[in-house]
This record gives sequence, C-alpha cells and structure tokens, in this order.
Amino acid sequence: MERIKRLGRYPKAVLLCLTAMVLAFAAAYAATTARVGFAYKDAIFVPREENGGTVYSGKLEGSPASFTVYGDQTVEFRCGDAVYGPYTAEQAPDAVPQEYAADESVTGVELFCAQELIFRGGAARWGDRLVLFNEDGSMADVGISVQAGGGVTLDENGSEIDPLEPSAYAVLELMAGPALTHKGAWPVWLAGVFVCAVTAVLILFADELFRWRMALRLRNADGAEPSELELMDRYVSWTVLPVLALVLFFMGLQ
Repeated sequence: MERIKRLGRYPKAVLLCLTAMVLAFAAAYAATTARVGFAYKDAIFVPREENGGTVYSGKLEGSPASFTVYGDQTVEFRCGDAVYGPYTAEQAPDAVPQEYAADESVTGVELFCAQELIFRGGAARWGDRLVLFNEDGSMADVGISVQAGGGVTLDENGSEIDPLEPSAYAVLELMAGPALTHKGAWPVWLAGVFVCAVTAVLILFADELFRWRMALRLRNADGAEPSELELMDRYVSWTVLPVLALVLFFMGLQ
C-alpha cells in the first residue's frame, strides 16, 4: 500500500482503470459465455422447447428475432414484423452431384420456402460443419455478401438478396439440429489480464526495473536517476498497454 501511496495521480488512475477493466470484463465474459445457442449472423439464438418444437430466440440488427423448428422439421423465421417461411425439406437422392455420388456422407436434398424450390443439391456433415453442394457440384451458400449502392445486398453470385432472409445453410442446419455455441473466449480474457498485470508491474516497480536495466550497463546503477526521456517512455507504456488490453478484451467477446 505504501508503494501505491507514493505514486502520482496518473499511475494511480491507470491502476484503478486496470482493476475496473479486469473485473468488468470478467462479468461480461461470464454473462456472454453463459448465453449458449445457435450462431447466426453474429448473434446467438438461445433455444427453448415450446409446443413440441424448438424456438431459438435472439436479436438481429436491434430487432427481436426467432427461428421456430416445429415437430415435423418445418422452420419459420421471424425478425421484427417480417416473417420468412415456412421452410420444408425433402430427400432427393438424384440431387447429389455426380462427383459425390459414391460418397455415402453426402445426402441429396431439396429445400422449399412455401412451394418455391430454393435449394437442390447435396448436403454433408464435415466435422461440426454442414457443407452444401449445388447439383452441378459447386459449393453452395458460402455466406459471401456485399453491400451495393442504394442499400442493395448481393450474394456471391451477384444476385440481389434480402439480408435478413435466412440462408439455405441456416435452415438445413436448424432442421438437422445445430451445434450450439457461445460468444466469448476466456483465453483472450486471460491474455488481456496478463497485459494488465504487466502494466501494473511496470508502474509499481518502475524505479527498480530502471536500475536493473542500468545495472547491465553501469557499475554504480543504484544512484542513477531516470531522465525526462525515460519518464516519458514510462507514461507511454502505461498508456499503450492498457489500450492493448482493452482491445483484447473486446476482441475476445466477438
């Protein structure tokens, strides 16, 4: 405590900010990682059982949104006042691309929105990821989209799409029973804590560390005094490192 009392206002303020950051982000990470569900468009949709089906609820672009998977595997998506679906799927063995015909892990499928066919091809589970192939063998629904002029969104084929409308991948993943996940990575939080700890050591033992470095160059380093440049370097490191920790904390929440 005496060591802290001898510090100036700025290093004391930095130590206080470091402590607040560690505690605040610990609480944020705990709340974020506890929210487990279906990952869709950088949001987490938490499941609950309802009337024999499963409802995945979340928020998309600030609006309440939900996927409902009924007992017969029909899927419906709501976002604000917009309703998409119902989506239904049928097995179609002849839709498997020719080059994957011998691969038993690839299943032919047709996906409909109401009566409209929106996907026909093969589906395969590779590890934890569902992979879709068009009937011609090309990869389907790779998730690439761009914002064109006038607020228009285009997919990887250059076709205009509704950015809120769920993709064939998302719908089929929900029908198959999606792998649940969460945002937040504790190892990144620990990296941020490590940077905070290093900063605290640099503040609390600034003079000792300075004389230890000087002892490698001077015979009588105990009497050495830090120059203005050395003091400026200290304040720069005390500023840059907390900013780095803050960036790490925010990155780990994504």
